[in-house]
Amino acid sequence: MKDHSVSTSRLLLLELVCNLFLFALCAAVCILFLVRARALSRESTDLTHAVYLAQSAAEVWRAGDIPVHTQENGYTVITESTGADTCVITVSRNGTVLYTLEGVARS
Repeated sequence: MKDHSVSTSRLLLLELVCNLFLFALCAAVCILFLVRARALSRESTDLTHAVYLAQSAAEVWRAGDIPVHTQENGYTVITESTGADTCVITVSRNGTVLYTLEGVARS
């Protein structure tokens, strides 16, 4: 009778260890998903700010001012004239180009 209870105890312990391993594996996968989601959120926020800054620079350029190089909240906005009535606006952050608005024309 004693052998039966020892083998049952060993099986119970083995099952608990397997469940703990499975739980740790699932937790690691969830943490990886959360880290990736945070990175995507940060990239999306940077892109949204870059688009907003490029549109603002385009409106300023269309109004007749030519801001060549401006910085705002860590973003660098460069406006380059490509002709008499067109320009290219590049927005970057920490040396990485986030957004380029090409073919901005004065009406």
